[in-house]
Amino acid sequence: MRIVDSANNPIANATVDVSGNKTTTNDNGQALFPEIKLGNYTVVVEGIGYTSSIEITRITESTQEHTVALRRQSSQQATLMFGGDTMFGRRFMDPNLTTMTNNVPNVSDALINEASAASSSTAIAQYIKPLFRIADFSSVNLESPVLSNPTSVHPTKEFSFFSLPATLESLKDIGIDYVALGNNHVYDYLAPGLTDTLKYVNEAGFLHSGAGNNATQAYQPLSTQINGISVGLVSATSITGNANPINYIAEVDKGGAADLTNDEQLNDALTEAAANHDFSIVQMHGGDEYSFSPTRYITNRFEFASRRAADLAIAHHPHVAQGFGVYGSTPAILGLGNLIFDQNRLETLLGVAVSVNIDGNAADKIKYAKAYPIYIEDYQPRLVSGFLSHYLSRRLAEFSDDNVTVIPKSGYAHVTFQGAQVAPIALTKTVTIQAGTQVVDLRNYAPSDAFLAQVTSSTATTTQFTLGRDIMVFGDFEDWDNDDDFGETLRWNHDDDDAMPCITGAYRHQQGMCLTRTQFDNTPLKLPFRQTIRTMPVTPAESVADAYHELTLFGYAKGDNAGTVNAEIAITTAEDGFEFSSSRIPLFEAASYDWTPFTYHFELPDDSQVLGPENLPARGVNLTFTHAPPNEGEATLNLDELALISWQKPLTLTQLQWSSSKMHGLDFLRVNTDEPITLTLSFRRF
Repeated sequence: MRIVDSANNPIANATVDVSGNKTTTNDNGQALFPEIKLGNYTVVVEGIGYTSSIEITRITESTQEHTVALRRQSSQQATLMFGGDTMFGRRFMDPNLTTMTNNVPNVSDALINEASAASSSTAIAQYIKPLFRIADFSSVNLESPVLSNPTSVHPTKEFSFFSLPATLESLKDIGIDYVALGNNHVYDYLAPGLTDTLKYVNEAGFLHSGAGNNATQAYQPLSTQINGISVGLVSATSITGNANPINYIAEVDKGGAADLTNDEQLNDALTEAAANHDFSIVQMHGGDEYSFSPTRYITNRFEFASRRAADLAIAHHPHVAQGFGVYGSTPAILGLGNLIFDQNRLETLLGVAVSVNIDGNAADKIKYAKAYPIYIEDYQPRLVSGFLSHYLSRRLAEFSDDNVTVIPKSGYAHVTFQGAQVAPIALTKTVTIQAGTQVVDLRNYAPSDAFLAQVTSSTATTTQFTLGRDIMVFGDFEDWDNDDDFGETLRWNHDDDDAMPCITGAYRHQQGMCLTRTQFDNTPLKLPFRQTIRTMPVTPAESVADAYHELTLFGYAKGDNAGTVNAEIAITTAEDGFEFSSSRIPLFEAASYDWTPFTYHFELPDDSQVLGPENLPARGVNLTFTHAPPNEGEATLNLDELALISWQKPLTLTQLQWSSSKMHGLDFLRVNTDEPITLTLSFRRF
């Protein structure tokens, strides 16, 4: 490993920590790890006078010397780290809960129980500890009351939860300095719960703002010093709970969260924070859950904060990572998603933590930011590398403002708010498309940090082009995270020993899935995907009500005397599991064959078809692959690079060409053509 500065000069005596193995660089900037094994590693590099760096690096048999570049950091600069929605209750304490009551769960095999809450919660956060520890100041949205004796659960709220006081040890251990309390759960246990929360948060030594025993306390900006820079932090929520007899927000003589919808009081808080500090921050809790871009109202709040001279605006609540923006002169983190949370929905498993490098004396106070994808596996957050990191980074870029540049890196994305500062690298491939409906897997033609920027057709035809996004995400059977286990594929149920991740079964990268049967097996082997795959809402849009309906199941299979291969597809509602249809789709007859792509096109039912008492439309897909026994001998089926493609963006070619400089996360191109055509595909990467 080689450590250099921004001019590529070697840095001597830098400390390099590779997943707990420490050494220092020599005069050539080299750090040697001769005994390192294959796997994913958290690499932390620190040098005097430089901003600390953290990357997630995959070591394979082909890995050569890895270079890390450090940036200079003056005494007037500081690095601030922001994590999203955080709690340690509900399913952490009882996997079967959907809401909590006036009882403390006591489930012996739960991730957290009362007797070992401190150690258990600390273990849950262990893989993100290096990320928050390297910052000068770290923050999370603490979306939970903190109490030990629940007695006053909100009487009409659909979802309530609390975290035990001992779980705050986890946040202390990873280096959290400040918790935002301006959210829709801080008042889940009414005044007694809020009193306990403030008590335990203060006793744990956390700075905080956003909630209090009255509106004056809730709106009061938190004031602190970070590397000599005075920083003011405001926190508030737009989810007021006013439809309930007891709302969630603070009033003149009632406790709760600061109300983001109260223009007068919000104005006073933001104005005070900006006027009395070198750097002011507002954290806003609101928007539509499971949306990929801010709602019109949250956009209004970003603009409101900008007019009050906020230096940074941050949003959370949708439980899905969004992008980045600039409102007036205020940089914005549009949505952090989850950090430590107990949701099972597939789209909530990828959040983002963002570090922001600030300079209190500069005209542009934010020098740059880094976005670190967070993958939550069985409720435990991890850092990731490779495709999974690039997948989220490109999606964040896609839904960011045009004047924001997001560049995928090794386990993070580099973000600038002043436009492109690096020239892209172009890659060009030529492909021939046969007549009919064809799916072009763009992943075959460019690395995962690149995006399709231009399509040029050889002939003028009535061809239709549509870009699509994989919404399954985990069909590559790769392990990209930084935990201690390498090679796991926990998004798939493969408890049977006849279904195993295998290196020999990889179409691309390190591993695929191998399914074996013999003539003596009586039933097909099943490989179910663990989560319901929910179709993505139309983005951007006013709400999450409208969704993309056209889908394609896609992937690659290889058979060695393989049995019949089918896909079982059930179309359901997004919630409650009401089923519209269930079908078995034949993919391959029994045979031997080399790697072969397969496709199956289908659409969700029209939204006029609804099920259940709430009249829910079709929004979910449950998926299982089956491999039947062979007629004789042993059968092996290899699967890899599976995807459920949501067709989202029609392309119009003008004078035989379409082009866009906007990075995106659309990895498939559907081509409908009456005759063969040749396409020139141009990709960009940084």
